[in-house]
Amino acid sequence: MKRLISVIACLALTASVMSAQDEYRHWFMQLQGGAAHTVGETTIPKLISPSGAVSIGYQFSPVFAARLNANGWQGKGAITGPTVYKYNFVEGGLDLMADLCNLFGNNRADRTLNPYLVAGIAANYAFNNDEAWGLKADFPAENYLWEKSSFSPAAKAGLGLGIRLSNAIDLNLEANSSFINDHFNSKVGSKVDFQIAALAGLTFHFGRGGKAVAPVAPVAPAKPEAEPAPAPQPKKAEPKQVTPAPVVAKPAFESFTENILFTINKWDIRPSEEGKIAQIVKVMNEHPETAIVIAGHADKATGTAARNRFLSEKRCQEVAKALVAAGIAESRIRTEFFGDTANQFPTPEANRVAICLVK
Repeated sequence: MKRLISVIACLALTASVMSAQDEYRHWFMQLQGGAAHTVGETTIPKLISPSGAVSIGYQFSPVFAARLNANGWQGKGAITGPTVYKYNFVEGGLDLMADLCNLFGNNRADRTLNPYLVAGIAANYAFNNDEAWGLKADFPAENYLWEKSSFSPAAKAGLGLGIRLSNAIDLNLEANSSFINDHFNSKVGSKVDFQIAALAGLTFHFGRGGKAVAPVAPVAPAKPEAEPAPAPQPKKAEPKQVTPAPVVAKPAFESFTENILFTINKWDIRPSEEGKIAQIVKVMNEHPETAIVIAGHADKATGTAARNRFLSEKRCQEVAKALVAAGIAESRIRTEFFGDTANQFPTPEANRVAICLVK
């Protein structure tokens, strides 16, 4: 028990350290324990037995995850009447999981309650059937009594609830049923045997992002003061002297803005936007005293806050790389990224943008 507690503490510490990553994609581990019921020919309480499970999984989108799952412990069967016999089994398989809130609502990385569906395929290996074999004479003539082991394919379906305790750990509640062939409990029945389990445990997340850090609001660029017009030249005393025309000052450069638009969930610069990059380079070459501020954004309508902050940063970086490749000095470039916290435009497409301000 002390060794198990040490392992769990180590997992929790590792998950806490790694949870600073921004993307929603991450690995997780589940440890679960509870009780199971093998559907059979006696009352439910007599066929309840201990059950446990361990899983390693990967969250590859806000909605879907997959896990490798191993579960089992004990099954029970009954000959018609009060006689109950025990045996052991282990079941390993692949499960697909779907987050119901993110499936039917907005994607959120920091939701407290996260119900999910689970479905999968598995292989069931049952063994240690000595108690049933000792009752062989009491079994009906038609039976599926096995002695040393029994193997069969299986399917699983269930419903679970993740209760977020921190970025690194969830409390996990799950109810599922395995559908196994009729040999599982040694009895001839309805073609399929059922092992129904109710489990509780902990889920350890390795690299699950938290809430995005609130960005500093962008500061509007100050307009330079216009140069004063030169004073008119005084007229000379000579007669019929023509007064020279006043010199008109060349207007100072104020600012130039260009919006580089991106595809959803992407940060590469599309061919349709390369002309805008060329225009920015032209303006900066014509005005070598200028600098540029690149503000990256992502649309709030899709993705998690952590994912959108990551996208906005990558979009800034890609525009800056393109400018440097075109000959603009890095010292003239400043980048800022705001995720989905500062959407300025009415459509999601317009907010997938890097706003470039030359000033």
